[in-house]
Amino acid sequence: MALLTWNGSYSVGVKTIDRQHSGLFEIVNELHAAMMKGQAQGVTAPLLKKLVKYTEEHFNFEERAMETTRFPGLAAHRAHHNDLTRQVKDFMARYDRGDATISVDLLRFLGDWLTKHILHEDKEYGPWLSQHGVH
Repeated sequence: MALLTWNGSYSVGVKTIDRQHSGLFEIVNELHAAMMKGQAQGVTAPLLKKLVKYTEEHFNFEERAMETTRFPGLAAHRAHHNDLTRQVKDFMARYDRGDATISVDLLRFLGDWLTKHILHEDKEYGPWLSQHGVH
């Protein structure tokens, strides 16, 4: 059973961004599935690297779209992105030090952050980007 299930309530109304968000759900679900099978330690590092790379690409896309359309909330949104990036890198450092509980902590953090961020902060820019031609 998936930890996070993508559905229409998470849509921001921009197809490209919705696909990217769904991809983030998939990465979190991959880690959850590995944990459920007792394989989390073997896949945590590659999944964290995948997550960091994917989120950086996604955040860059969002921020470029907001810059291009002059979204008034760009600075605050960028701060949220920087905060998540810092926290994920902190988790990576803990993992590198041998913290055995990182997978549970990471799943809890990512699930909460991702769903809340999409439902609150990302929902704010969706209509703006759609109105300004970002699909």
